[in-house]
Amino acid sequence: MQNEGPPIITICPGLQPKVYPKDNVSKAIQVMNETGIGAVAVIDEHGKIIGIFTERDLLNKVLVKNKKLEEVIIEDVMTKNPIIGNPSWSASKAIKTMAYYGFRHLPIVDDAGYYLCMVTIRELEKFITQIDIGVEPSEILGGD
Repeated sequence: MQNEGPPIITICPGLQPKVYPKDNVSKAIQVMNETGIGAVAVIDEHGKIIGIFTERDLLNKVLVKNKKLEEVIIEDVMTKNPIIGNPSWSASKAIKTMAYYGFRHLPIVDDAGYYLCMVTIRELEKFITQIDIGVEPSEILGGD
């Protein structure tokens, strides 16, 4: 890829889906539904990321075990110490990282560990398509 584009923070959707460790799974699902992102960052009281909870965690750690959503606490089912991205990374580096580790959501965290936003593979694919072909996908497909 010739043009890796601007820093990832400039294409971050601005959504900051997040919950706290003592929140229950129902809260995480509500936040995922409101933002349209299938993952939430788990942050401490200072805003630093300590984990991530994804749709896959919901499926594999909660639903498969027939647990009640309101009774399951996020810190018990989150992925601790998630792979994170830096706001200065290029879209290309973020995509390569996500592909290597096999996930679709990448929390972006500043150098001090504060959570900034969640980047999705969907947003990155749209962005890469735009810089590769120089037009919005909707222009090709005839949509708005």
